[in-house]
Amino acid sequence: MNRRLTIAAAAAVALGLAAPAAQAAKKNEIRIVGGTVFKAGKYLKDDVRFAPANVSVKSGATVTLVNKGTDPAPHTISFVKKAFLPKGFEFAAIGPLMAAHQVDEENEEAPPGVLKVDDGAAAADQTAPLEVDSLGDDKQAGDSEFIAPDAKRITFKVTAKKGAKLPYYCAVHPWMQGKITVR
Repeated sequence: MNRRLTIAAAAAVALGLAAPAAQAAKKNEIRIVGGTVFKAGKYLKDDVRFAPANVSVKSGATVTLVNKGTDPAPHTISFVKKAFLPKGFEFAAIGPLMAAHQVDEENEEAPPGVLKVDDGAAAADQTAPLEVDSLGDDKQAGDSEFIAPDAKRITFKVTAKKGAKLPYYCAVHPWMQGKITVR
């Protein structure tokens, strides 16, 4: 009987250790996870986030962003200097970013043609993977890509030099933040 309990306990521990490994992100992958829970008259819980928030990739690597979140809102992955990461809902880098994405401030919608911003301006080829190497601030947008609510995955190429640190956030959900370290 003790042997069966020992085997059962060992199996349970093995399964418990294997579960987190199965959930781990693949190499060069960032996921959007979480969602929104609304309880009328009680609360709004929004735990949408990037996971892992911080990744390390080689210069020239392709990164895949997978949208596994349950929130039906769009997202962005927008790169800014660390000092310009949002600390609240009003932040300096949003103006240049929205202008570069050509968002209509009246109805806060982006026209369908400006999904990717490269080096502060609309990317010349909106169908090619974004090449990430520039960071925005309060004067100019950095590299950024709009992620439609129904988009399940996008890819971009990290072209910044070895040693670069690329802080990023979602302009729609400014608490969604992370950093890519280029090795």
